[in-house]
Amino acid sequence: MLLPLISAFLSLSISIVGTIDKRDGIGRQSIELGMGLKKDFNIQVVPFGTYEGLTCEEELLIETDMRNLHPLVLLNTSLPEIPYMVEVLKRYKRTDQKYVVYTMHESDSVDPHFVKYLNFFDSVLVPDPFLVEVFQKSGVSSPIEVIPLAVDLGIFLSQHLKKKIHKPFVFGNFSSCIARKDQMVLLKAFSDAFKNNPDVQLILAPRGGDRRCIRDLKDEILKNQLQNVKFQIESKTKGNYLRAFQAIDCYVSPSWGEGFSIQPREAMALGIPVIVSANSGQKTIAESGLVFSLRKSSPIKAEYSCMLNSFSMGKMFQSDRQELSSFLRLIYDNKEQILKDNFHLREWASRYDIQKGSFLEQFKEFFIRNYGDH
Repeated sequence: MLLPLISAFLSLSISIVGTIDKRDGIGRQSIELGMGLKKDFNIQVVPFGTYEGLTCEEELLIETDMRNLHPLVLLNTSLPEIPYMVEVLKRYKRTDQKYVVYTMHESDSVDPHFVKYLNFFDSVLVPDPFLVEVFQKSGVSSPIEVIPLAVDLGIFLSQHLKKKIHKPFVFGNFSSCIARKDQMVLLKAFSDAFKNNPDVQLILAPRGGDRRCIRDLKDEILKNQLQNVKFQIESKTKGNYLRAFQAIDCYVSPSWGEGFSIQPREAMALGIPVIVSANSGQKTIAESGLVFSLRKSSPIKAEYSCMLNSFSMGKMFQSDRQELSSFLRLIYDNKEQILKDNFHLREWASRYDIQKGSFLEQFKEFFIRNYGDH
């Protein structure tokens, strides 16, 4: 019994296809997953588009010719990119191949156009349980399984656990500046709670975003003459990104919808208190019982980029401004107690680390169970 399992384990050849962008959650997974699985499987990573910043060891996994794809192909990408990528992959598909997709979505429904392409795959993998119901309800008939997104939390977990608060006390958000992330409700709730109190500060530091959202946030800050709000767009190195988290006392993510949600987990890995909207992929974080969860919300039409405006993607959920303002005030008023037992935050977050968590083992088990004889 053991020998066939070992034989199947060692003989699997997998091509991981997807965009490679180390600044993005699902974008960095292709190469990180390849590096993690190469000891056990014959792995190649096939980039869609350009890539940069890889180590010499990572470069050795790169294959750029689609004609050389292995018998098992894992497409790792966001939902909007799937139709184009599938049409490309169809040109090279062989009868001996099986196709798996790992993807995510942020709202409660998927347009039939994308469902058709999801059903091209022999298996669909998603990072959070809420997506199983969303995909099945939308008409996806391919088998669906959950494997949480792996996050490289090593640099966060190696730091000393947060033990002191800053003066002034600092709330922060580092999400991309797009409507779905809803920094606007955070800004307004902060203004409601603190006005221009110099003892408390809000830092909004996205790496980029939508021009209109950026303009609207700047206008709101100017209109209310908020001297205790810092808004700065900056591209962060790994070190600067860590220091940005270390400069805050509470991370706030009032997003309308998330496929998984990485930044609250990064904050938790440092022992930093977190506020999250309890919807979509952030519901899993809210249900940990370790964070401040925004339960009140209003359904709104799903907001995506212009390229998806013609598709029906269901609803997202906007956090309640008053509830958020009350949480900000509650945390600030109890700032001397919020770090008590914060090692539990780190313990919970570490289960999603690519090294300390079970992510790689779950992928190995999935491949062997479903395609070990392929």
